Amino acid sequence: MSTNESEVQALLQRTSRTNSEQPAALEFQNNDFHTEDHPLYAKLALYASHALSTWGQRMWEFAVGLIMLELYPSSLVLVSTFGLADGLAKVLSGSFVGGYIDKTARLKAACVMYILQNSAVALSAVTALVGLNLEPKSSAFWAAAFFTIGFGSASSVGAQGSALSVEKEWSTTLCYGDSAAMAKLNSGMRAIDLTCLLLSPIAAGFLMTYTSISTAILVITAWNLAAWAPECYLLLCAHRLSSVLRQPKQSSSKQEQTGFTSLLLFLREGGWAIYFKQSMWPAALALGLLYLTVLSLGLLMTAYLKWQGMTEAVLSVYRGAGAVSGLLATVAFPTFHRVAGNA
Repeated sequence: MSTNESEVQALLQRTSRTNSEQPAALEFQNNDFHTEDHPLYAKLALYASHALSTWGQRMWEFAVGLIMLELYPSSLVLVSTFGLADGLAKVLSGSFVGGYIDKTARLKAACVMYILQNSAVALSAVTALVGLNLEPKSSAFWAAAFFTIGFGSASSVGAQGSALSVEKEWSTTLCYGDSAAMAKLNSGMRAIDLTCLLLSPIAAGFLMTYTSISTAILVITAWNLAAWAPECYLLLCAHRLSSVLRQPKQSSSKQEQTGFTSLLLFLREGGWAIYFKQSMWPAALALGLLYLTVLSLGLLMTAYLKWQGMTEAVLSVYRGAGAVSGLLATVAFPTFHRVAGNA
């Protein structure tokens, strides 16, 4: 009997130990599931976030030249001033934005750039709408025009930062340095950009032609205000679905500086100095010179054609047609990359 009792006690101990280990095993499995990589879903979330952001920005890029012309229809002075301020803002802030993205956590940097882009578009649109209802050439009118240009330029800085963060840094990190995967992902991002360039001007142009310019401004404002939260949430989803995106960036070994000393250090060792040390900067400069052509259907040319009597709807169709060739290139590029390799 003593032998049987000991066997029973041993059996009960084994059963108790097995039951106590089950919750721990289940907890481990659940934790393992939450930390498991889902690169496909991470890429889809990145695509969706990029699409929402790019749609609002492309709508604004098409509409703003026409809005500035509507504010001051007697000449292109406001349009050209906006273009100059916008370009200068991107050039002068590029190094600062790049430095901020490098030093800031990946998710925080992208969300900050998104909120700068979206909020600045909304503020610029609202001040333009106010200016349209003020007496032309009054002091209040010029103040509204000034803030429209200022906020519009700030939105371009945010768009530049979000492109640098999401299209470049996030995409490169997500592909683990695989050039083929990077080419495919970059083609997808570029296809989204060109699709928005094709369709969003058409949406804005038809709104401006068949409703009113005020309605178009309100729609653009509402889109940019409503889209920011989904954009950041989708980035958060991508961040959670990829362990490599959750890894912290490599921090610089240099000691952090503050105040005037930091500014002097940046001007001495900042982005421009690093840029001109690269062997490819002449080729990049040559590519940049292409943007000096007056044949580009950009801000000034769009406003000029409107000034000559072309409707916003027709302009938007031509603007969209110009994106078709670029969209076809994104389809062809992965094939060319696979055939030619890195040569």
